[in-house]
Amino acid sequence: MRSVLISGCSSGIGRASCVRLARDGWRVFAGVRSDADLRSVEAEAGEIAAIRLDVTDTSSINATRTRIERELNGALDALVNNAGIAVGGPLETVPPWDLRHILDVNVVGQVAVTQAFLPLLRAARGRILFIGSVGGRVAFPYAGPYHASKFALEAVADSMRAELRPQGVSVSLLEPGPIATPIWAKARKQVASLRAGLSGETGPLYAEKLQGFEKRLSSAEESGGAAEEVAEKVLKVLRANSPASRYQVGRGAKTLVSMRPLAPDALFESLARRFTAGR
Repeated sequence: MRSVLISGCSSGIGRASCVRLARDGWRVFAGVRSDADLRSVEAEAGEIAAIRLDVTDTSSINATRTRIERELNGALDALVNNAGIAVGGPLETVPPWDLRHILDVNVVGQVAVTQAFLPLLRAARGRILFIGSVGGRVAFPYAGPYHASKFALEAVADSMRAELRPQGVSVSLLEPGPIATPIWAKARKQVASLRAGLSGETGPLYAEKLQGFEKRLSSAEESGGAAEEVAEKVLKVLRANSPASRYQVGRGAKTLVSMRPLAPDALFESLARRFTAGR
């Protein structure tokens, strides 16, 4: 039985990937953060073992590694780095601690988990899959913190791929387009709170624009692709004999990634402003 650790499995892409891989016969270790999520994931059908994993907590990562190393006799076939959050708002107004937090979860946490499990992955000549985003290839207004974290993840994956390929460990990056997951509702709530706290000259400069951005977040939540579509792609990557460096999934993802380098910056920025404003 092939084995995989997936982080961020409380909902969305992580949960769908756990279920899909378990149905395919994988032994799935599903990383979650709360007791409620532990119980919920364990209730899913298939060979899924819910495990407490906070990617920003070294002791949590080490405890997870100790358990998995013991249960799998020191070899892990695959690691799916999926845990992530979204933080939005004009970069002028985003508190530094919010920026540090998203980079800690979306970038540093992914590297920390990978570092901990590399000996097990090497033992199995396994593979690593980072769940990135088309937001790591293009950037829109008012989502700067999220884009910064996903752009960074692109560089992490590229460097790690070159470093680990000679060791028999493959590294791939999945770049979904908008997917209907709870991450957008959480981001919308955070942006609304930031907008309510605007003061001085930042209010007139950004309040109306942020209302348009909140509508875009609602649209992503309501009309985005299904998490199960991404889960199918995760399974495809983990099954591939020679996995590619990057994969796109979701409506318009390939088109956006392909066209962005062809568009002059001024033109793209103008379109991005109009799109973000909901026009």
